[in-house]
Amino acid sequence: MSIQHLISIDREAKLSIDTGRLKITFQNAGETHFIAACDIAVLILANPCISLSLSVYQELAKNGAVIITAGEKYMPCAMSVPVGVNIDGSRRPFLQAKQLHSEAAGQCWAQLLSSKVSGQALVASAFAPELAERLKLIAKHIEPGDKECREAQAAQLYWPEFFKSLDNPIDFRDKQGATDPVNIALNYGYAVLRAIVARGLAGAGLCLNFGVGHCRKDNPFNLADDFIEPFRFLADRAVYQIFRDNQPACFDKEVKKQLLSALLASTITITGKTYRLFQGVDFAVNSYCLSLQDTRRKLLLPNLPARPGKAPDAFLWQATQFPYETQ
Repeated sequence: MSIQHLISIDREAKLSIDTGRLKITFQNAGETHFIAACDIAVLILANPCISLSLSVYQELAKNGAVIITAGEKYMPCAMSVPVGVNIDGSRRPFLQAKQLHSEAAGQCWAQLLSSKVSGQALVASAFAPELAERLKLIAKHIEPGDKECREAQAAQLYWPEFFKSLDNPIDFRDKQGATDPVNIALNYGYAVLRAIVARGLAGAGLCLNFGVGHCRKDNPFNLADDFIEPFRFLADRAVYQIFRDNQPACFDKEVKKQLLSALLASTITITGKTYRLFQGVDFAVNSYCLSLQDTRRKLLLPNLPARPGKAPDAFLWQATQFPYETQ
């Protein structure tokens, strides 16, 4: 399997395709770099003076890469997701449609939220051990569909303590229009994770419009917004460590670089085994694909207790995910 790279370009550059490789030319610095298109998972374009041809989009999409366009304060404003080629992908959207607003969808949503709150507990153990225990208890009692809003209760406990531990001037999550560096860093980290999750879902032939918890008609990434939930703790943990150790005054290129490096170096525990970020996402997505065929199957997600028995292969579909991906 090829190595997966996340590339962020934040200065003037010209991008083109050269014999299956992405050619990045920094004319002002006289630099030229090459990287195989099949090794690119996410490409972030964060400078208005970047130019690229349609062939760049075509080649990267063919190899399953997501392209993010970043705007002001490095915040992503657009995302291009490839259409995966998968032998089972043509029927999965029909299975998804059958499960919309069903009991099975409610059970999936509860598992996703339980994994999310368990991840928050893992992060909270570094600055508030008692809070971590309360979050673990909440995670165990999330019901199908989260009718009692356990996730919201966990958030009300978690975020004030998170920001307090970093001496942040704002003690609440600001999802849009954030001005404090911690919230800006969190928003950026979540956007990158969303792109990685969307890539995995699209590669499995799933329809991103059909979510299990997020069901907005004007959101083309409902399913990605569902499956980012178990992985949010990775951004939380990275942001906490960066701001605890270095105390940066603003979200700049250096913080962005540290955050991307931390996310790519992250490990995830699923069913008692440790995976890198991209492998963990693939594992979770594959378990969802299997649950569409048999609703008795549970999702395999980070930080949830391992179940007895043999775990299914996380990469049943990966060999046919994209026709030109290096194996």
